[in-house]
Amino acid sequence: MKGAFLIYWTICFLVHPLLAQIILTEIMFDPDTLEFHNEYVELYNAGQQPQDLSGWRVGDSLELDALTDAGEGLLLDPGQYAVILDASYFGHSTVYDTLIPDSALVLTIDDGSFGHSGWSNTHSEPVILVNDAGDTVQLYRYSTGNLPGYSDEKRLLTPDNSSVNWGDSRRFRGTPGFTNSITPPARDLAVDTLLVLPSFPQETNPFQLVAIVKNQGYEVVDRFQISFFRDDNGNARLDTGELLDSLTFQGSLALDDTARMQLEISGIAGGQYMFGCQVELPGDEHPENNVRIIPVRVESVQNDLILNEMMYRPMAGWGEWVEIYHRGTLTINLKGFCFADARDTVEITGTDFWCQPGMFYILTGDSATILQYHLNPEITIVVPGFPALNNDTDDLKLISPSGRQMDRVHYFDEWMRREVDPGTSLERIQPERPSGIADNWAACVAPSGSTPGAQNSVFIPLSGTTRAFQVAPNPFSPDGDGFEDFTLIQYHLPVSLGYLTVRIFDLRGRLVRELAQKMPVGQQGSLVWDGKGDNGENLPIGMYVIFAQIFDEMHQFRQELRETVVIARR
Repeated sequence: MKGAFLIYWTICFLVHPLLAQIILTEIMFDPDTLEFHNEYVELYNAGQQPQDLSGWRVGDSLELDALTDAGEGLLLDPGQYAVILDASYFGHSTVYDTLIPDSALVLTIDDGSFGHSGWSNTHSEPVILVNDAGDTVQLYRYSTGNLPGYSDEKRLLTPDNSSVNWGDSRRFRGTPGFTNSITPPARDLAVDTLLVLPSFPQETNPFQLVAIVKNQGYEVVDRFQISFFRDDNGNARLDTGELLDSLTFQGSLALDDTARMQLEISGIAGGQYMFGCQVELPGDEHPENNVRIIPVRVESVQNDLILNEMMYRPMAGWGEWVEIYHRGTLTINLKGFCFADARDTVEITGTDFWCQPGMFYILTGDSATILQYHLNPEITIVVPGFPALNNDTDDLKLISPSGRQMDRVHYFDEWMRREVDPGTSLERIQPERPSGIADNWAACVAPSGSTPGAQNSVFIPLSGTTRAFQVAPNPFSPDGDGFEDFTLIQYHLPVSLGYLTVRIFDLRGRLVRELAQKMPVGQQGSLVWDGKGDNGENLPIGMYVIFAQIFDEMHQFRQELRETVVIARR
């Protein structure tokens, strides 16, 4: 189709290259009012010399009408527009009287309508311009479908009448006698796109700010500068102290051409930022499109959002839910995070939802859960497609927008540690301890059966000690009343990597519980003891000795540690 048009264009115009200085630039074929009077054709003198239009004609393939003087003569100067109005316009309409500027030449025709009975609104017709020698100077077949009152306009003021150089006017009643609404400025460079790659950068990895710069002016641009910046004050412009780097483009950028410019960013801590870029081109006629700003979420490598409580076996008719806890120090946007079980993965929310440090948040699939558990709606997210949690075992995951696994709990019902009624949740004992170990979970002991949105009933705080070995609380009372039912054994070892064996003895020296057998450990960590022996029985009240052996990474013995602990039930 394009090749056929080029042949057609060559026949129509290249035969008479010197005659193409007078060009068609606008056709109003479907006026919004007074159809028989308000059609018009616009011409433009793109040459260097004045042109006398005496004897020139315009029309369709069936009839050509001579251009006539409307009181301003027939001489069209270089760079001047001419508006050809229906002869019947005068005396019947005034809609263009204030729209046509004094600088334009107003003409008319020697007939009451253009061509044969005016321009059609339902099918395309050719608009033909013929000079006084009978040569076809211009031919354009307009496209129908415009809203009434919107003309066809030429984009670039050249002899080219291909469809790519014409379009619907953006202005009601067109632009008779002045610059077309779709004509680009001479110099206009715009930041068309600004993006970050990868889409969800992490703080330990460099990322790219990529700007696509587009030449929207008809002059060729061979040099410009682009500045990348971090918009710390949020005013969407480059200010002192915000510049990251400036790059210079040198090449050739014609109309509608684009250039890709990018900058590598590194050393940015996790958090939410605004980044921007700004292009600088001398003489730019539209500086308002020279800046673009985008939000960038740099993902922290810390797994600050964790799974903290699960209601996988609710009472009949009540909803399932999971609780997540923010154990970090920076606000985190949950937008784009996913929750998954062993079968399904769902997006938590597609809109901004900011998690605050130290806060608990509830995910559920049913809004009725809010009323059933008296949840705070501001910390509850109803997740479409929320997975059905299994009662015996399930594999739950919290996934960041970059696809990184923030937390994972492959729980089993035996982690409850006792027989429980429906409506009892599984709670995490210590948020800083690993998620995937059974001794960091237990059944809720609160009278309500769960603690959504609040501190877990089985929670044990860390002491923050740097001592080699510490047990707290001590004494503790593992009687299921929700108060000091577990004790936390914290260690600070003389090796960076090693192995730990922890055994518990009664005062008669009998081994009652082995908590760890050459377990791989780092320099510091913790273990939980629930006051039970190896066979699962509740041990009697009294004093017990916790005996630890430390081995280095070569399994060589390094140190022994001892601490006593008291079980004291009420």
